[in-house]
Amino acid sequence: MSSEDEDEDGGVLIFSTWFYWIIIILIVVAIICSLGSWTFVFYYRNKPIVAMGQPTFLYNLCFGSLLLPISSVLQVVVSFLDYDENGKIIPADSKTGIILNVCCNSAVWLTYIGFTVIYTALLCKIYRIMKITQQPLQRGLKILPKQVLWPFILVVSLTVGLLSAWSTTGTSKYVLWEFPDTNQIAGYCALTLDGQNEQSSKYYIVALSVLLLLVQLVLAILACKIRKINQELGDGKRILNLNIFLFIFVIVCFGIVVAIDKIVINDNEKNDVTGLFTAIRLVVPSIATMAFMIFPRMYYVWFQHRHGHLPEHIVMIGGGTASVRGLNSAYSSNGSIVIHASTV
Repeated sequence: MSSEDEDEDGGVLIFSTWFYWIIIILIVVAIICSLGSWTFVFYYRNKPIVAMGQPTFLYNLCFGSLLLPISSVLQVVVSFLDYDENGKIIPADSKTGIILNVCCNSAVWLTYIGFTVIYTALLCKIYRIMKITQQPLQRGLKILPKQVLWPFILVVSLTVGLLSAWSTTGTSKYVLWEFPDTNQIAGYCALTLDGQNEQSSKYYIVALSVLLLLVQLVLAILACKIRKINQELGDGKRILNLNIFLFIFVIVCFGIVVAIDKIVINDNEKNDVTGLFTAIRLVVPSIATMAFMIFPRMYYVWFQHRHGHLPEHIVMIGGGTASVRGLNSAYSSNGSIVIHASTV
């Protein structure tokens, strides 16, 4: 059924074929990037250049990045199944509507938990480096990942609590939107403030968004503090650049969606472009996280395999140790960072 198939009352507004193709391609790319990065980190976790990136947190980045395109898959499924064989919109209180609402509710959970896992994994990564560099010089000091996980546990717990409370309100995440000019109706998952009609749901969206913004703010501040530490160990500049990119990207996408709603007259085109940018808001951050945090290490491993050494700008001291503010941090077999007095 094409987007031009409408009933006398205006009918269902259906996404164009090109929309589905673009979204499917982006989703597949995002999933491949996340799974490929996960596999890369696991396979090369003992290589010094990868071990310096703290594989425990890199795994979490890959996991969080994977949740975002999976959320997009559920949203695409809902947009594809929001009408029946007669071209009628699926009501939210019907059996199929309840199933679509479950899909949308799952998409909400995957989206917010995905972003939370990404940001808190980066936060813990920085926190671990700061604990190492701010500790008094102690020979044989070990800082294990589990010793710096409390920010991750705290923020994820708050996110799960808010999502659980939101779910218990019974408000539908599967929303029907009617375009007043043509009386056409579209069904979609209301994940963000601009797409939600229920006031109670908006409160939870605001709370979740504020929580993520606070984590981003703290992340940016801490990333600035460690920006002078060896980049392959601290990743301060990469984390700061990623944080800035994601913040600006979300604002730009939101602005484009609002502008399209005001400027574009044709409802079919408006629905297609708005839906595209809504999906891009999830897929691009997933790919960007891998591009900023994992892909550089892929390049370094490839470069070392091809040329027998790392690029000249990569500072590695000894057999897999790195200089950190007058300290050498060597990586033990269990993933802990062992501090030794530096002689350089």
